[in-house]
Amino acid sequence: MLNNLRKIAKKIRNRLFRHEKINNPKLFMTILAKDEADVIEHQIVFHKSMGVDGFIVTDNNSSDGTTEIFEKYKKKGWIKEIISETSSNYEQVKWVDRMIKLASDKYSADWIINADADEFWCCDSGNLKDELANSFSNIIYANIYNVYPDNENDFYENDNLIVNHGNINTEIKKTLSPYSMYSEQIPKVIHRAKGYITIEPGNHSVKMRMPNKVISGNIHIYHYSLRSLEHFKRKMINGGASVNSTKTLPENAGQHWKYFYDIFINQGHDYLDEYENVIGSKYFEELSKSCVFNKGTKVKDFFSKDGLND
Repeated sequence: MLNNLRKIAKKIRNRLFRHEKINNPKLFMTILAKDEADVIEHQIVFHKSMGVDGFIVTDNNSSDGTTEIFEKYKKKGWIKEIISETSSNYEQVKWVDRMIKLASDKYSADWIINADADEFWCCDSGNLKDELANSFSNIIYANIYNVYPDNENDFYENDNLIVNHGNINTEIKKTLSPYSMYSEQIPKVIHRAKGYITIEPGNHSVKMRMPNKVISGNIHIYHYSLRSLEHFKRKMINGGASVNSTKTLPENAGQHWKYFYDIFINQGHDYLDEYENVIGSKYFEELSKSCVFNKGTKVKDFFSKDGLND
């Protein structure tokens, strides 16, 4: 009964807070990155093709070529602002909020996507603006799916999306890492610039004036969260060090980074063993037979056809 009342209240609120459609909206993407040279150029090129008009980026002490890639696309005019963030703390909300306000106030963005470097936002129509131009909402949730990594491939060639989490055998779950790739992911948001108040941690939600929320059936995110053993090691050590050095974070923030940092640095666990427990490599065939994966080829098809010919 209570759930039905909540659904009715939500429908009433959404009707009251209907926002005007914006024909050909100006779409901006913010990106926060640290040492993502293997993926960041592909990410920028892909999203430009998907309708993103401009990028605001924050480079947090990269040393692997990420900075130079950002500079390349700033010269092309695609990236409008590069913010060099030298802090070693983890202040994601503060840094993303800063980029959102730049996109809104300086560049008059209508809609904003706040993306991580390993996220590829796909739309069934081939252009994100098609969905946004037809929306009466100001918050759109998009489902996000981890992509299983095959170390023999370039990351974008991997096309096994972890979608059917309920199909995973209980006994297999017990042997996987508590922070495996097979946990169901929390959707992420696209939001209008007008009425923005603040972004929530992880870009999973946003506070807006007169909120009107919908879940998109046409926009979904390919998440290349792990791309190799070396990437896993770098990501968890850097992330864990950053989270541990930030004393102002809520206790439950960055738990997976804290976990891996502790078992690697303090307990001396083997990196390869943990990586295999995270990606479930020993059970790949069984998981495939159980239809845990769905084929997702939008990113693969794009780069197989066009590569980085931008």
